Amino acid sequence: MKEVHFFDYLFREDFRKWIGHHINAVLKRELFKLVGDKNKKIDWKRIHYLSELATYPEGVSEGWYKKIFSYAPHGSVRGEITPEYSTIGEDGIKYLLELIPDVKIIYIIRNPVARAWSQLKMNMVRNGSLVKGESVTDEVFVENLNNPSIMDRGNYSVFVPQWDKYFTEGENILYIPFDDIQSEPQRLMSEIEEFLGLPKFSSYEGLSKVVHKGSETSIPGIVDAELQRMMTGEFEYLKTRFSASFNSRV
Repeated sequence: MKEVHFFDYLFREDFRKWIGHHINAVLKRELFKLVGDKNKKIDWKRIHYLSELATYPEGVSEGWYKKIFSYAPHGSVRGEITPEYSTIGEDGIKYLLELIPDVKIIYIIRNPVARAWSQLKMNMVRNGSLVKGESVTDEVFVENLNNPSIMDRGNYSVFVPQWDKYFTEGENILYIPFDDIQSEPQRLMSEIEEFLGLPKFSSYEGLSKVVHKGSETSIPGIVDAELQRMMTGEFEYLKTRFSASFNSRV
C-alpha cells in the first residue's frame, strides 16, 4: 500500500494538515474508481471498507491504521511505502517497534543531489512555478531551493543512524541503492523476497515501467552547483556508511 502516512502524521506535526487532505483525496479517488463506470459491477465490500476508513470515529489512530490492512487476504504479507517515514525520528521509530515488533524496513538510498532535484521539480510543479512548455529562469529555481523539503528526506547523516540504532541491517532493515530499481529489477526483487521471507517468484510484470514520471526539465548549472554544495556532508556520510559498490549505485 502506498502513502498511508500514519507514522509521519503522528511524529511530524508540520505534515498533519496536508496529510489529512491527502488521505481524504485518496479515499475519494478510490471510491470514484468503484462507482465511476455505470457498466462496471460495484464492489460493495470495498465501498464499505473505504467508508469505514473515511468515517472512522477516532480518525487517524492505531485502530484506523490496523483497519487499513484488514482488507488484505488472510495470511498475506502486508506493508506500505512512503519516503516520509525515514524522517519520523527516534520517538517515531520506537513507537513503530512497539506497535509492530516484527516489522521489517526497506530504506531506499538515492543520490542526494538527484533526490533533491526531483523534490525541487515536484515542489515547483505543485506551486505553479514550473509549467510544461514554459521557460523558467535560474533565479526562480534558486528561490525554490529554500523549501525545507529539499534537504529533509535526503538528510541521511541524521536519519540513517537513527534507524541503525534500533534495527539490524540484513535482519530487519534492508538498504537499497536507488539505481538497482532500474538496472537490476529482477535481482532486486529476489533480494527483497529473501529479506521478507517470501517464496521465489520470477513472473513479475512491469518491473521496468516508469511510474509517475516527473518533469524532464534538465537541472541548470547554478542549481546543480548549489545542490552539490548543500549535499556535501550527505555524500561524505554515505561514503563512510555504505560500501563503494553501494555508493556507485545510488
